[in-house]
Amino acid sequence: MNHKLSHRISHRVFHLLALVILVGSLGLTAPALTAQAPITNKNVKKRIALMLSAQDAVAILGDMMAGRMVFNAAKARAARRVLVQTSSRISRRFRTPHQDPQSHARPEIWTYWDDFSARAEISEQAARQLSVSSLNGLRHSLPNLLHSCLSCHQRFRVEPNEFITH
Repeated sequence: MNHKLSHRISHRVFHLLALVILVGSLGLTAPALTAQAPITNKNVKKRIALMLSAQDAVAILGDMMAGRMVFNAAKARAARRVLVQTSSRISRRFRTPHQDPQSHARPEIWTYWDDFSARAEISEQAARQLSVSSLNGLRHSLPNLLHSCLSCHQRFRVEPNEFITH
């Protein structure tokens, strides 16, 4: 096997492994969000609902890509539609710095608004570019979306501590 082909295969395997880990971790955070104290700020509730809708759609596509769910083009298109809608609303939902003790939004969102909104735009573009007509297309396009989500979350999201026992 030539070096260039070997590098492409290992790069692709790395992306698939990272994707499986990311999708799995998304599933672990959902119970933590629902088990917390109630959110009192209605705007924060809307932001969290938006992110949970996107998370559900990503989980469906990730399960299809990983083989945990049989690929279904109609369900994949529906998930893509949700991701396009939710990603197009990110900047609007976060524009005003509403806070709540249960929010995972870092204040840096509003300090570095241009960076945040640019990342939201990249996420929307990645959602629009999802290829959901085939499993192969999904496998090639979903990692770009996941990278855009992860990039923003690493920079602007406080990681919830899910293992508090008291």
